[in-house]
Amino acid sequence: MSTLSCKTLLAVAALALGTTFARGQQPSPLVTQTADKSIAVLQSPSSTVKEKTDACRQLAVTGDAAAVPALVALLPDETLNHMARYALETIPDRAVDDALRGALDRLSGRQLVGVIDSIGVRRDAKSIGALTPRLRATDPDVAQAAARALGSIGTVEAAQAIEAALGAASAENQIAFCEGLFRSAETLAAKGDNAQALRLYNRLRALPSASHQVRAGAWRGAILTHGLTGLPLLEEAWQSPDHILTAAAARAAMEMRGPEVTRALISLANALNGDKRILALQVLSKRGDPAGLPALIAAVQSNEKPVRLAAIRAMPELGQAAALNPLSLLLGDADAEIVKTAQEALAALPGDAVDSAVVGMLSSSRASERLTAIDLIGRRRMEACVPALLQAATDTDASVRPAALKRLGELSSPAQLPHLLDLLLKADAATDRDAAEQAVSAVCARAEAPAACVNQVTERLASAQPDAKGALLRVLTGVGGADALAAVRAAVDDPNAGVRASAIRALGSWKTEDVVPELLALARSSANPTERLLALRGYFGWASNAELPAERRLALCQQAAGVVQQAEEKKLLLGALGSIKTSGAFAAAVPYLDDAAVRAEAGTAVILIGEELLKGREASEVASKLVAPLQKAAQSISNPDLARKANALAEQAQKKTAQ
Repeated sequence: MSTLSCKTLLAVAALALGTTFARGQQPSPLVTQTADKSIAVLQSPSSTVKEKTDACRQLAVTGDAAAVPALVALLPDETLNHMARYALETIPDRAVDDALRGALDRLSGRQLVGVIDSIGVRRDAKSIGALTPRLRATDPDVAQAAARALGSIGTVEAAQAIEAALGAASAENQIAFCEGLFRSAETLAAKGDNAQALRLYNRLRALPSASHQVRAGAWRGAILTHGLTGLPLLEEAWQSPDHILTAAAARAAMEMRGPEVTRALISLANALNGDKRILALQVLSKRGDPAGLPALIAAVQSNEKPVRLAAIRAMPELGQAAALNPLSLLLGDADAEIVKTAQEALAALPGDAVDSAVVGMLSSSRASERLTAIDLIGRRRMEACVPALLQAATDTDASVRPAALKRLGELSSPAQLPHLLDLLLKADAATDRDAAEQAVSAVCARAEAPAACVNQVTERLASAQPDAKGALLRVLTGVGGADALAAVRAAVDDPNAGVRASAIRALGSWKTEDVVPELLALARSSANPTERLLALRGYFGWASNAELPAERRLALCQQAAGVVQQAEEKKLLLGALGSIKTSGAFAAAVPYLDDAAVRAEAGTAVILIGEELLKGREASEVASKLVAPLQKAAQSISNPDLARKANALAEQAQKKTAQ
């Protein structure tokens, strides 16, 4: 196999097309004044640069031979040279060409280069004699501009002038001279003079030490100019050890049309190995000729895995249903990467015939094929297969059911929600129930009318088994809304402990603040320590929510202060207080320094809040109230680093108090 990667070959092939430089088209300006007025602006000594620039834009649309003298007068001006040429290039009068030729001997530097460029834009063949000597100019910018302009003129005489100077061109100028020859060759080929175009391409192909752009462009140009008679040249370049030539051949093959080209590529794909074979397969697919499919199918049987993978990936681009069977056979391959790539190719393969075959796979006696079909249904977004997926969700195989439910969650509409809820209620296995729950949640999340979904879910709560009730409660949590909240709150009174715990957890993960009173009420009323802790954990989650105002969060903590009893509950309170960073939160945390069960947590909260308060604008005002609590916190903290920090903060507070 070649040491050159196929990606490199493709990158160079992309460069092979970039051998000429097109002049950008500028939009025509809005005509707001007559040509005479614009000429007068150019001739007026009092006109500003902007006014003259605008006048040039106007003359690019309205100008004629009468405007030429005023525009030519601006060519020596470094600021206005470009705009003057912009106008001159569009005036359809030979007076412009005469004037530009006449300006060549009066200008130098950038202004001269600009005029040479404009001569090339206008393709003035009478300028060949004036441009030819400038190919040997000491200023490389001038020599390069002359080569490009002669190339744009594109006559045999212009090309011969560049050829004659090419041998003596410096390395700095060689690319521009070659570009001039490329322009000439393309112009001659467009005029039907293929013989002269081929002569130029062959000259460039034989150029010693040519850059890779030149070599690639010359081979590509020669192949395309030959047309179908150039196929032997294409094959020669493709098989060359020089990867630049292979890339040029690949670029040319993608531009050529006709079954003969496809047959040549098939021959190459069958004869070559490694990267060159992969490139042939990829070009076959890019051409979109169905006749290339047999070569891709044959490559799938290669002993080289990269070739097999390339052929599989290329098949969908031909869009042929005939690729279905070869790809399906690969689903049983021993190589997992081959199987995965084949699945991806099947997912991308277009056509109703493919859809029908995928549906047929759902009836396979092998669970692996049914799983593949379910995967492809999802990848291909086959929404019409929802009924078949509902049936697959009751499959006898334990791996098929959750897979089908997952795809149902992706493809079903709210119309299928009753069926999905029934599947959830009937699920015996936890994996099936979890998959059904996720499917129901996904459908509800996409519904335009979530309230309708809530009603369907709550209607099934009463008849659901405990595990299913827990799943339904989690679904309601995702949907949200007042009705869903009321249903979850009611489930807190369920006689089953598992359901109660699920309901409280659902409230604890509720997404809207209207749940806060419910959580506090539960914490107050519940005699079960575990349920109280669950409710308070959700409640103090809101008290720690940085998106709420600090005042609101502190008020939540203060409301719950009389409810917390156990150490774990107090730790939740102190965690929330420590996140608020206000003097009120500091004051609320200080009393807990005397509680042995939570002294460390209280100390941490006091330190965190005190540090922020000492950074604030009111640090001097509150500093005196911080000293003693921080000193006390230092004594209550077992972590030596935090203790040192508390002492340092206490000293800082003392200094601010003394100021």
